[in-house]
Amino acid sequence: MRNHPMRNTNSSSRGDDAARQRLLGLAALALTLGGGYALAHRETMPAALVQFAADADAAEETESNDEPAVRPKPTTAEILAHIDEVAARHRVPPRLVAAIVAVESEFNPHAVSRRGAQGLMQLMPATAASLDVQDSFDMQENLDGGVRHLRVLMGRFHNDLPLVLAAYNAGDRAVIAYHGVPPYPQTRRYVIRVLRRYDPAAAREAAARIYGPPHTVTPPPPQIVTLNWPPPPARPVVLGPWRESAAVRADAAPTLPTVQITNQITNSP
Repeated sequence: MRNHPMRNTNSSSRGDDAARQRLLGLAALALTLGGGYALAHRETMPAALVQFAADADAAEETESNDEPAVRPKPTTAEILAHIDEVAARHRVPPRLVAAIVAVESEFNPHAVSRRGAQGLMQLMPATAASLDVQDSFDMQENLDGGVRHLRVLMGRFHNDLPLVLAAYNAGDRAVIAYHGVPPYPQTRRYVIRVLRRYDPAAAREAAARIYGPPHTVTPPPPQIVTLNWPPPPARPVVLGPWRESAAVRADAAPTLPTVQITNQITNSP
C-alpha cells in the first residue's frame, strides 16, 4: 500500500519533465523560424538589427579590399630592361647585375632563401632596411636597392670584382677580416659562378687567385722496349779458390752424415 503513492509521484514528475522539454523545443523552433523570417524580410527587422547587419557587411567588404592582390610575375625581358635602366643610373655594368640576379634568384622576384634573403637580388631584411627598401618582392625596389648596395661595395673594394662579389655574398666584414675572399666554400663557388656568366676570362683568373694555379701532372718517362728479349745470359763470374772450396764443402756437408750412418748400419751385427 505504501509503494503505490511513490510510484504515482515518480510517474507524474517524469511527465512534467517531458512536457517542459516539449515546450522548450517548441520555443526554440519558434525563435529559429522567427529569426529566419526576419532575416529574409529586413524591412520588418528592428532598426538596431538592420544597422548591425549593415555594419558587418561593410566590415567584410573593407577586409576584402585590404587583402593584397596577387602580383603578376614580370617576364625575364622586363627584368632585363629594368636592370639596364637601374645599372645605367648607378654606373654599374648591367651584365654584372644580370649575372648576380641569375645566380641569386634565377630571375624569380618571389624567391626566398633558407636564410631569409628575398627577391631578385636576395636582400636580407637588415640590408633592405638599411637601403630603405620597403618591399623586397617588388622588382623595381629590389633591383634599385641591390644595385645601390653593389655600387657601394665596388667603391669600397676599388672595383676588385672577386672581393666585391665575396662581400655581396658573405659581407664586407668577412672580406676585411680575411684580407681577401673568405675561405667559405659557398662564397668561393658563388664568386666563380657569377664571374663565369659575366666574364669567363675573369672567372679563370679568380679561380687561380682563390685556389692557386692549376696542378699539372708530369707523365712518367716512356719505357723503351727492345726486341732482344729475353736478354743474353750474363758471363760467369770466376771465384777464388777459397770460395770454390767453401761452396764444395757446403754442397757436400749434407751428404756426409748420410754416408756415415749408412756405413754404420751395414757394418753393425
